[in-house]
Amino acid sequence: MTTSKTWRHWLVRVILGLWGLQILWLIWHFAPEAGDLARKLARGNVGDAIRQEEPLYRWAGALKTIIPRSATYVFLDDYAAGKEIEVRYFMTPRRHLLLAPDSPAGFLFYTLHQENASFLLIRERDKPLGPGVQAALQAPPFHKVNLPGPGLVFRVDSQLLPWGFYD
Repeated sequence: MTTSKTWRHWLVRVILGLWGLQILWLIWHFAPEAGDLARKLARGNVGDAIRQEEPLYRWAGALKTIIPRSATYVFLDDYAAGKEIEVRYFMTPRRHLLLAPDSPAGFLFYTLHQENASFLLIRERDKPLGPGVQAALQAPPFHKVNLPGPGLVFRVDSQLLPWGFYD
């Protein structure tokens, strides 16, 4: 064998050896979940089981039972997080409006009244709310719905929202 062929064979063996080590490490790393995955595959409910592990999906499923199909809801979330798209998928055909969590109270009131929204959803329960949202939630039209999950749900009586200049 020539020197170049020996070098190429050596390089191929090193790459294949590293690849094999990576496969062994992945098997060792995911071994605890392999049995669970095998049971899910055998039952044929892989997608449902994965969605049920995510708290946001369970919360969205519970919201479907509370919010009527013809209702409109305002969702306060950062668009960059991408979670509002997932919730909107579950909530279809309900009308969906997205506002930023730091929206001023006046704009939130205006949107809720103008769009006749029945519910206000806040994705993150533990995240501090902006001053506008805090002020709005102290108003009489907002009634908290006790629903376990990562977010907050408020039933809104848009007819009780004061109409006029909010700021």
